[in-house]
Amino acid sequence: MKESALAIISNFAAHKKICSYISLLLLTAIPAEASDIQPNILFIVADNQPASILGAYGNPDVKTPNIDRLANEGVRFTHAFAVHGMCSPTRATLLTGLLPSQHGVQDWLDDEEMENWPIDWNAIREYRTLPYTLKNRGYQTSLIGKWHLGQPSPPDEWFDYWVTFNLGHTIDFWNNEINENSRKYKLEGQHSVDFFTDKAVEYLENYDHQKPFFLMVTYNGPYMNPPTNLGAARNRHYAEYKDKEFPSFPRNRIHETILDEIPVPDPEEWYLNLARMHNDPETMANVASQNTMVDDGVGRLLKALEENGLAENTLVIYTSDQGNFFGQHGLWGHTDYSFPASLYETAMNIPLIARYPGVIEKGQVSDLFIGQYDLMPTILDMAGLDVEIANSPGRSFAEHLKGNELASWRDAVYMDQEATRVIRTSQFSYWKRLKGTGEHELYDMQKDPEQENNLYGNPDFVETISTLDRRLTQFFDTYSDAQYDLWRGGTVKGSTESTQVYKSLYGDQWKPESEIKPAFRENVQ
Repeated sequence: MKESALAIISNFAAHKKICSYISLLLLTAIPAEASDIQPNILFIVADNQPASILGAYGNPDVKTPNIDRLANEGVRFTHAFAVHGMCSPTRATLLTGLLPSQHGVQDWLDDEEMENWPIDWNAIREYRTLPYTLKNRGYQTSLIGKWHLGQPSPPDEWFDYWVTFNLGHTIDFWNNEINENSRKYKLEGQHSVDFFTDKAVEYLENYDHQKPFFLMVTYNGPYMNPPTNLGAARNRHYAEYKDKEFPSFPRNRIHETILDEIPVPDPEEWYLNLARMHNDPETMANVASQNTMVDDGVGRLLKALEENGLAENTLVIYTSDQGNFFGQHGLWGHTDYSFPASLYETAMNIPLIARYPGVIEKGQVSDLFIGQYDLMPTILDMAGLDVEIANSPGRSFAEHLKGNELASWRDAVYMDQEATRVIRTSQFSYWKRLKGTGEHELYDMQKDPEQENNLYGNPDFVETISTLDRRLTQFFDTYSDAQYDLWRGGTVKGSTESTQVYKSLYGDQWKPESEIKPAFRENVQ
């Protein structure tokens, strides 16, 4: 029956789209075990979005109906954590399954340093990556959205299709320079989140069904930093949030560190703008509206999957690179407001939602502890691929997604932001600081979820600290790469805002590096 049906299809070869659709319908009618079809993968990554700002995670003030719907149609993870509080390192981890102290991207890659990097420098090209691995095994691969891992030129061996903007961070949601494969042009008169959604929808509408697709949509919103999110916003949702109260946004005294930094010469007025954002109703409405703009995009992507017959065989994963503060602890913005970084839960607990009809049961909530380094092995596993990621701390939780018991799973996640390293267990969050850079911290997350009471130094917790410290040390001794281990005198890739700190620790010869490394290659039979 299958052979005769395929013969009939061949008569329609002159009309590629009809042929593709009929092929898809026939193959999806065959039981999964017989058809052996790999899933399409839609991987959506928001920028600087904490879990706590989404309706699906209990926020009553910010409207995210499409992300909420996605959670209701799949599984929502409550304990997914960013590995770092800045975007370049976390994106490198998502693509490699490695820690920042392994892949070397340990701070945001400063756009002002771009002219000092080789013209086609890609910070992680020497490692196995998720798109490269999938492309080598028959997937069509695309990235649409934010890149921020080096020069904005596509690594051809990874992506068949590529759309990004020239900068790493978002100065403005409007009027950006776009790189679409080798074509460059100015985007005018459109919010960049809408533009990236348009491009992704266009991709899905023209998908030819010949190979499964891996589509990364890496939004540059909601962003939640100045100057983009300071004061009133320019988007269609701002009016509905203007003059709202936002009880979920804390009102409190601004953090002393922000005030201390304001008198320091700062051409971009970064700390002054963070102070202006604090307790500001217009900024709150701005941030809420940008989150809803991202939610609009998610809704359009889900609709495009449905309208093009793709929803049933597409694994959708929604997450963010890391979160941002929106008033907690007297802070707005990133975890690097201070040095060493403060990895409070608001900024590190990220959304993670997965939907795959017929495979992932609807309406689930999982408390499994997930680190970002776990996502690459899980996605490969869900694609039916058994691939080793050299020295990755990540593990696949694909069986958990499918509703099966995991043979074992760790009870902790680890975070790695330059001079701050964290082990987060079900009860404690222990922050260890590089010697000479700051004090250690310990929080009881069950009794003190807002992390207001630092227990480090409390004699009642000496044994707890000793155990956590030993586990943290063993983990990084196992996985960090000496070349990029800042705790052993290693360097960083591209840039860091803390160069003088590391020079004082390791000598004036210490500096970031941006050498072009040999690209990772493999032979696939």
